[in-house]
Amino acid sequence: MPRSGADKTRDGVLTREAILSTYLPAFVLSLGAGIAVPAVPTLAKSFGVGFGAASGVVTAFVLGSLAGTVPSGWLIDRFGRRAVLLGGPILTALMAFAVVGTHSFGVLLALRFFDGAAAQMWLMARLAAISHGAAAGRRGREVSWLFGMNNSGKLAGPLVGGFLASGSGARAPFVIYGALALVALLPAYRYAQDTPRRVRGRVPRAPRERLAALRRIVLPRLVYFGVALFAGLTRGPLQADLLHLYAAFAYHLGPAQIGYLSTAAAALTLPIGFISGWLMDRYGRKRTMVPGFTGVTLAMCALAASALFHLSLAWYVVLFLIGVVAQALTGGSIQTVGADVAPAEGRGMFLGLWRFTGQGGQTLSPLLFAVLAAQLGYASSFLFTAVSAAVVVLLLVRYVPETGATTPHPGKPSTPHPTPKPDGTAADTG
Repeated sequence: MPRSGADKTRDGVLTREAILSTYLPAFVLSLGAGIAVPAVPTLAKSFGVGFGAASGVVTAFVLGSLAGTVPSGWLIDRFGRRAVLLGGPILTALMAFAVVGTHSFGVLLALRFFDGAAAQMWLMARLAAISHGAAAGRRGREVSWLFGMNNSGKLAGPLVGGFLASGSGARAPFVIYGALALVALLPAYRYAQDTPRRVRGRVPRAPRERLAALRRIVLPRLVYFGVALFAGLTRGPLQADLLHLYAAFAYHLGPAQIGYLSTAAAALTLPIGFISGWLMDRYGRKRTMVPGFTGVTLAMCALAASALFHLSLAWYVVLFLIGVVAQALTGGSIQTVGADVAPAEGRGMFLGLWRFTGQGGQTLSPLLFAVLAAQLGYASSFLFTAVSAAVVVLLLVRYVPETGATTPHPGKPSTPHPTPKPDGTAADTG
């Protein structure tokens, strides 16, 4: 008899079904997105716009990701996770193929917006499965390894995309991007299963009662939402590839050079992304996140100095790589913490708000980065990112108790990590 998705998740982190339904499609999709990365700055510049307007090609994608968060959750509840898993790559392919034929900057922005929404659909469906079926002692690895496969695809993608864009034009990589999105449908279609529908208990129906229930869920955990928000503000410019856009404008790098830089970053961060999941499960979320965000703070301060004093490209490359390595140490940590502290009553509501908060910060930060760069110079943009990372460290050290317990020794049964109550004591995650 076929097993449910939850049962298969409990069997282990690296089952055949998990590899074919989750990790392989994640790799293929990120490979296509990575191939398109070096072409995005060049394509934006081809319309004759400045840095502020060109950054809209990047920020439109993250705005689409933010806008797609709540609708994706509704679609999962209404039509099932499998339908959303398949719909996301199909929409991605359509948007990528449409980019090839557009000659309007406004249309390009719209296509990038819907591309971001499509990416959010797929990611939300996968995270819903992990939140539903993964034990707390494996959540760090499953979430981090999901994002690790994204980094794996980005390892070779930018290098290939750089050569394609240089030899065949900035639109050619989007053809491959669309084709790979369709390829990612094959294992998902064969192996992806729906998360079982959760039967709702007694839910308050009156608006006032629903608002009171929402307050009971959110207010005791408000500091965690602060961590999610500022972590999103920290991640946004890097995740949106704004630093590649900066390199294109400040150092006049072409698509091939950006491809080399992106591939080098992925090669360094790939093993760290996988290791970070093990560290979170073995030593705790907080002990992994604090060094990571501290490293990001220092690297961004150094990049601000580099921009202010117009240091050479070699300095920028070294500092950029240090920053992405530090960022990789926190990969998957925010979503893992959200799964840890989600209350049993209203878990879906909490995770939806949690994802929206983090994605909101990740969406807002590229906009602020671009505005600061245009108005005050690039140094102010890097300082903004550094301050955001420093706030995360402050909240973690001063206000947030550890949300993960030590992984049991081999041979001992795995037990869920405790979820901290507002006073810092442990409570059952449900």
